[in-house]
Amino acid sequence: MILHPLSSYPSLILALVVFLMYVLGILLKRESLNRYALYGNALLFLLLLLTVFSGFKVSNVPLVASKIPFIWAFPHKWNGMFLMVLSLITLIYFRLKIEGSKIGLILSFLGLFVALFQLITGWMLRLVFFS
Repeated sequence: MILHPLSSYPSLILALVVFLMYVLGILLKRESLNRYALYGNALLFLLLLLTVFSGFKVSNVPLVASKIPFIWAFPHKWNGMFLMVLSLITLIYFRLKIEGSKIGLILSFLGLFVALFQLITGWMLRLVFFS
């Protein structure tokens, strides 16, 4: 059973929500928002593990491998792995957060950008595959 389509959209929506909560928590100086984002980030990392490993299983299906162009598949695969690693890095950083550092804001904006890029490349793959 292929779980990639079932776990990819919830993980991307959760990634957008978590990184946006980090940005708002830092800018508005709300520690409660950062705490909820930290819990969501732990769930996000587990969901991204499932999504990335099920994505590897999807890429081995011969029909999928024959129809998907390299120009969209390559960045989608590596960006998904980067999003998983970035989620782990932000989880560790905000768990051991150093006060007064702007690295958290940079990580949060980078996470938003990577999640949006993953959503765009995923939709391009979907449009190419079903056209």
